[in-house]
Amino acid sequence: MDMKSEVIIFKPSIEAQKLQRFTSEVLWHFVGRGKTDDERYQTLLSILRTGLKIGRESSTVVYYAPKTDGKNLDKVELDAYPVSCLADIPLKDLPIHEQRYGQYAIGFHKTSAVNFGFMPVLYAHQFSQGFRRFMTLLEEIGVFLEKTDAEVSKKYDELRYLLGSITKTGWLSIAPHLDEKVDKEQLQNYYYEREWRSLHDWGFQPVDVAAIIVPDNRLESLLKDLEGQLRPFKKTVTMPFSMVHRL
Repeated sequence: MDMKSEVIIFKPSIEAQKLQRFTSEVLWHFVGRGKTDDERYQTLLSILRTGLKIGRESSTVVYYAPKTDGKNLDKVELDAYPVSCLADIPLKDLPIHEQRYGQYAIGFHKTSAVNFGFMPVLYAHQFSQGFRRFMTLLEEIGVFLEKTDAEVSKKYDELRYLLGSITKTGWLSIAPHLDEKVDKEQLQNYYYEREWRSLHDWGFQPVDVAAIIVPDNRLESLLKDLEGQLRPFKKTVTMPFSMVHRL
């Protein structure tokens, strides 16, 4: 009997994916938080033309460490490399994201994002004992290396930046929608975005894009642009955001 080994590739059925509704086969990038409607639309067009770029500024991981008195907290920031972000949110739940980032979004096939190098963010509850101990050791090792081995200390700094780039912290005490300031700072709601990150610019291709969503009043303009400057994306699924609310 021939006992040749076989490579088995698991392909989840559509029915299985329907049952697991808390994750998505499409990762979404919403554009232009804090921008005008025109700026958001132009940003979306720019991404389609030139690719998804990492942020212009370094990101930071913010957490709170206890002061020596054991009662109050010190705000601590862990520096990180600039990143680009996607969100693993099912289509039916995009209205939650809409409240923060608006109605302009590009959906990428998860397989394309994975193949490029995106990875899920590591979420940490900053008041857990394990995380607090981890950060204490991180600081102590850094101080030790600065004094004893300059070369290894440089690599350690790179490690810290990488850690900051793929980590997000917060705490879980109240519902974010009850406090606008808390929601803006993403303290209590820090993991509901199911964020994925990359440290590199992504010159994606039309085949990588699953869908483009815009406000209803921008759909006509988008369709015209898809006939012109964005013709490679002409066959990409496009929809008005009102359709998301109807699904």
